[in-house]
Amino acid sequence: MTSPAPPVTDQLWKRNLYALTAVVFLSATGFSSIAPLLPLFNQTLGVRDPNQAVFWAGIAHFAGAAGAFFSGPFWGALADRYGRRAMLLRATAGGVIVLALTGLSPSVIFLVFMRFIHGTLTGVNTAASALAASQAPRERTAMALGSVQTAFFLGNMSGPVIGGVLADRFGYHVPFFVMSGVLFVDFLVAVFFVREKFAASTRKERGLNPLKDIQSVLQIKALLPLLVLLFASRFGGFSLSPVMAVFMQEMVSDRAATMAGVALGLVGLASALAAAIIGRVVRPSQLLLVFVVASVVASGLFLPQFWTQSVVLSAALFGLFGLCQGAMLTCTSSLLSNSAPRERQGAVFGVVQSATAFSFGTAGLAAGTLSVAFGVRAIFVANAALFLVIAASAAWLLKKDQSRPVA
Repeated sequence: MTSPAPPVTDQLWKRNLYALTAVVFLSATGFSSIAPLLPLFNQTLGVRDPNQAVFWAGIAHFAGAAGAFFSGPFWGALADRYGRRAMLLRATAGGVIVLALTGLSPSVIFLVFMRFIHGTLTGVNTAASALAASQAPRERTAMALGSVQTAFFLGNMSGPVIGGVLADRFGYHVPFFVMSGVLFVDFLVAVFFVREKFAASTRKERGLNPLKDIQSVLQIKALLPLLVLLFASRFGGFSLSPVMAVFMQEMVSDRAATMAGVALGLVGLASALAAAIIGRVVRPSQLLLVFVVASVVASGLFLPQFWTQSVVLSAALFGLFGLCQGAMLTCTSSLLSNSAPRERQGAVFGVVQSATAFSFGTAGLAAGTLSVAFGVRAIFVANAALFLVIAASAAWLLKKDQSRPVA
């Protein structure tokens, strides 16, 4: 049996939440500044054809996701036994090392390998979400997770812009080293400001069994459909990163990295705004309905991207999609957290990390494959269809939930 955790005071969980938002913001800034640059970075490593560069960027995304997919349940099991703060420190420290080494990549093969190591060691947002969810009062879970997601999306707003400007001005290797420094500051913030009152597991439960943890989490009745919705909705958002720089390259011949960063920055800014609003305004009973509406709107925003030749219109559409993305992620995170007991939050978010990683990897691979076969704009048509399917699935779950008799 796991000993009950010491009570978390109102002052502690709020102070921790402020520190966690800072940690998540810095990590998201560091990591998001790199991903959009990979197709252009690949062109400096010998892959000259833009579509092939996108394909190899997709392979790199998939490698990182594979590492996170297989390591997520293991880190989640460790979090439930030894504390979520320890996992936060591991993830930030891992990011410092991996980003610096990736900046030294001599070839795309080395880059792919480092992305795999990246996925295995990192996972700051997952660790922070588990810690925030385990400390906040139940009625404040959506607010706490909304704050974490807001910081995540704000980092995703600033990171691509900073990375794009650094790449266009100083070359594609420099952002890796700069962001490694940012992650080091992030690590220090986690060390000195994040606290956790954690009751260690009893000796009988100290043996790690991630597969058993996965099984126990998936046995929670409401969890699996929510994981599917999370996977599918994240797939659509993740598919943008590998193609954005080349997509912008079609419309502006110079400063493609900067424009890609601006577009992804707008997605992050709008997502942060939506996450902040949803976390504070929407009641738990309304979360699934909000998810349905957001996914329908997201579907309608992707089709115009297939035809547009205007950078301004394209960026505006991406910004509107960000509102939908922020709403969908906050809704699913809150629903997932509320579906599991507090002492299982680490395991739940470990499985969430695996689902998110699998979505990230397959989205990158799909985007790269579609780019080679049909051009980069094909991903927008595919996403329009995907979000319609997501909306229909969520609406079915909502109808099923409303048809249950009230106890």
